[in-house]
Amino acid sequence: MTKKEKIITICLMISMILVIISSLFTIITNKPEGYSFNIEKLYAKIL
Repeated sequence: MTKKEKIITICLMISMILVIISSLFTIITNKPEGYSFNIEKLYAKIL
């Protein structure tokens, strides 16, 4: 891979990570009251 291709790949990876984080944040902040996602339970167990 050329240097330009590596830079494009890194930028795409960063943008995908940001999209995933922002979608999770939106889902969690807009969820109904009293509802809990499985990923939140797993996150609480890890911490």
